[in-house]
Amino acid sequence: MLYPRETKSGQLVTDEQMVCYREHLTQQHRVLFLSGIIGKSCGVCGQGELEGQNLLLALDSLSHKPIKLIITSPGGDVDSAFLFYDTIKLIKSPVITIGRYCASAAAMLLAAGQKRYVLPHAKVMLHLVSGSMVGDAREWEIQHKQLQGYMNRMVDILLECGIKRTRDEVMRDIDRDFWLEPEEAIEYGLADAILDKKTLGGWLS
Repeated sequence: MLYPRETKSGQLVTDEQMVCYREHLTQQHRVLFLSGIIGKSCGVCGQGELEGQNLLLALDSLSHKPIKLIITSPGGDVDSAFLFYDTIKLIKSPVITIGRYCASAAAMLLAAGQKRYVLPHAKVMLHLVSGSMVGDAREWEIQHKQLQGYMNRMVDILLECGIKRTRDEVMRDIDRDFWLEPEEAIEYGLADAILDKKTLGGWLS
């Protein structure tokens, strides 16, 4: 679906003035999408791992009104997720996160919002940081230490974002895939409320 880049009263716009729905929502309503695997060839608009963070910075340079980030992701590269988290926390614009499907690192980004919403049938999942190990025994030791550091940092971030559990409880919960329904995600501290028509309509009016 295409929308006019500029609306001229009583005049038809040219093809060059038409934009896709993503650009329309970004320009008119400060809405961004984080879709797919978080990493080098994904993120917002699928144009590289820094694209979403760059769009956050660009919108923040225009004004400090809230930015809505809609997340549909199975997670992905932890380093990319940490950088995304840093950008959310560094910009002046409050970031409102809306979770549709948020697993692994995507659940951490859902929790990072100043206001966090989930859809009525959203899914949220936390689990241990994982990765592939190669090399000799010494290399395995180094990589294991790195994974443990990632795990501790992710739990630190979840606690900073308001998780309603102790560190030990979080570590126990995420020892295996830990799935939460919308109400459970709210009770756990990953989200604040279920998105309704009134709230969504207020953003897009």
